[in-house]
Amino acid sequence: MLFLPALLLAFPHTQSNSAPANGAGERFWLAGRYDGNTVVVYFDAVKFGKAIPSNAKEISPPVVNGFFQPDAVSANDIAQFQKTPEAEHFAPGDRYDLLSSSGQTATVTLTDLIAAVGDEAVGNDSYIGALATLDSETAPLFQNNYYALRRHAAQGSNRESTGNAGLLNDPVPFHIQSQVASQLTQRMETMTPGPIRLKVQKAPLAFEMQSFTLADGTLRYYVRAEWKSEEQSDYQPTYALAAWMVPSPALRILAVETQTSSYGFEFALPILENVVDLGNGRTGMIFSTYGEDSRALVLLQYRDGVSLHQMRALQTISAGE
Repeated sequence: MLFLPALLLAFPHTQSNSAPANGAGERFWLAGRYDGNTVVVYFDAVKFGKAIPSNAKEISPPVVNGFFQPDAVSANDIAQFQKTPEAEHFAPGDRYDLLSSSGQTATVTLTDLIAAVGDEAVGNDSYIGALATLDSETAPLFQNNYYALRRHAAQGSNRESTGNAGLLNDPVPFHIQSQVASQLTQRMETMTPGPIRLKVQKAPLAFEMQSFTLADGTLRYYVRAEWKSEEQSDYQPTYALAAWMVPSPALRILAVETQTSSYGFEFALPILENVVDLGNGRTGMIFSTYGEDSRALVLLQYRDGVSLHQMRALQTISAGE
């Protein structure tokens, strides 16, 4: 994190089921590391109501955050939700493609059926899905915690992937960081009312930058920033925002995100977990977002010039109190 002397996201609740992208019936889902060479995926949001599986068996929780505490369930428990065309029809032995950064793709095989029963009484969804295992040969290449999943590509599929979309680990040059700090400050001053602006202008700026490339190979930055005065409590920023930026032909801000919670910089702004290539020129983004009493994992199709709640939501896994 870079500190310089003298950013909060309103992300609405979006659909919990996976939505078709810009392809005929194509769907994408969130997947997370369960342990070792196993991932966890929830295919559909459901309401068990009074039909909560009586023989469900609690299993170990995933090592990744955001995928709840799953239970092992039977095919009969799942079947009641697979009677409509829009439901995903999945079973042990089915194969799917796991998508990671920079075009990495692996085939996974579903093994165990699972469900995560939410607090439906307060409006939360429950989720049905499966654990899936990577081939031992490809497992060492997949060290991220968050992925996208899609149906296995048949031989001769017209899904074209450039392999360009992904997070970059290269450090951002200092002269670029200095320009970013200046533009963040200018944007903050246009977004804050007078009394707050005076306080924020006296507070030091701290920000984190992530570089990533889109499917077309062009470079973008995602920047999370906060201003925190000395009299502010230990964990609350005085002001925070996140910015989408393009470095050329001139560095500029494309869109901003505002604060979603007051639980400190770590949770105040959307967290970019991974960038994946969805094929056919599309870039996927995986985010963790936090509200005052809620959390969501979101898989989005990225679009320049708009904030997260305006991007196409492919799947959301969420819970709140």
